[in-house]
Amino acid sequence: MRRFRCVSCKHEFQVEGKEPVTRCPKCFDKFLQLLEGDPIKGKPWGSKSYSVKR
Repeated sequence: MRRFRCVSCKHEFQVEGKEPVTRCPKCFDKFLQLLEGDPIKGKPWGSKSYSVKR
């Protein structure tokens, strides 16, 4: 099951299966897919992670 949130009206809706979704069912505007799961943890990237010769 995939979850989506509309950009303009903030309506959240779910879609089951692989059926294509093109617009928000409430206001027919654009939407974003909400990602679920645990964040990936690891060493943060920094400018000193590797050297670049000038």
